[in-house]
Amino acid sequence: MVYQVNKGRSYVKYTCWALSAAVAAAISSSALAQSTEFSGDLRFGYYSFDREERNGTNPDDGQWRLRARAGLLWTINDTYSVKGRYAARVHHEDNDSEFRLYRGLNGGSSIGPGQSTLDELYVRARYGNWDHRIGRFQSNNRLVGVAAKSFSRTNSTSWDVGWTDGIQSTWRGPNGWNLTGIIERNDKEEGPSNLRRAPLGFDKSESRATYYLALDSRETDGLWAQRSVDITYIPSSLYYNGYAAGMTEDYLGITGRLATQVTIRNEMKLVSGVELAYAPDTPAKAVMNLPGSGDVDGFAWQVSINLMDIVPGHSVGFVHGENDAGWLLSTDFGNNASLTEVRYARRPMSGHLLEARIRQREDLIQQRTAVRKRSEQDFYVRYSISI
Repeated sequence: MVYQVNKGRSYVKYTCWALSAAVAAAISSSALAQSTEFSGDLRFGYYSFDREERNGTNPDDGQWRLRARAGLLWTINDTYSVKGRYAARVHHEDNDSEFRLYRGLNGGSSIGPGQSTLDELYVRARYGNWDHRIGRFQSNNRLVGVAAKSFSRTNSTSWDVGWTDGIQSTWRGPNGWNLTGIIERNDKEEGPSNLRRAPLGFDKSESRATYYLALDSRETDGLWAQRSVDITYIPSSLYYNGYAAGMTEDYLGITGRLATQVTIRNEMKLVSGVELAYAPDTPAKAVMNLPGSGDVDGFAWQVSINLMDIVPGHSVGFVHGENDAGWLLSTDFGNNASLTEVRYARRPMSGHLLEARIRQREDLIQQRTAVRKRSEQDFYVRYSISI
């Protein structure tokens, strides 16, 4: 086990100082009504893939995977609480044993196999219609369904261990709508905590923060299962002519989600949804290794059709989506790629979930230097236990 503390020491020191100050302020602010609560989850299963690479090779592999998380919530009083959570990811081979407080994910969506970290470490304040968090926390805004996915914000999907570093504030309006704002930290060397695809870069001082604003409806009764719109803004981050050129533009992404629910019989529901995304400023086709001149398109879309509780506890979902090369914000959808997925979910008891998935992904446009489009079929079966 390697415990790395030198790299990122100033970041860890600043984070601990800020959280300590917030906790001290919370403790001194009102009468204490302290309590602690443990939470945890374990996810294990088997994953396999068969891929046709752009260079003509055909790799395939299968892996046993496990993710374990254990958290402790300290409720200081009616307003303030503190939470920390340890998370680890393990494969049956090729593990790189390491524990540290990572500053970013180096362009990925998760820490690697064998690695572990704290994926939550935050102070929370709730009062009136406000809910604030500062530190490291989880943030997601997915299209509802058995196989919930997002074009803008996903943390810790599948076996991943991810997080958001920053500040989040949510205002719960009296009309049933939530307004959520996030200022997310982007590290110059290790990148952001959420996946951001090339040619986005974060060496400019203006790009060290991502600004996110979302409007979501809390009402999920009746016809509407979800209504949501969000905006992601990263200043001076888009290297539209490539990193070597050095010129940047601001990157803006706009996303909307709409889902309906209809009762078919007894507890069985048909849940259908659509998500649309658009980026007005995109990189050049040459930068993305695509044929033609000009800039790539920045549209993305997905549709989701789900039968929930076909019989109690059994659900199945279908998702198809396509993501142009210029949409660079999604963890679930690769850019310049299509995705089709069928997933089955079974809840045998409270806190237990069995899932099986079949997924197909393929390049939308063949790259200029590729001998063919990249295509991949993968499958997994997994079991999750939460306490």
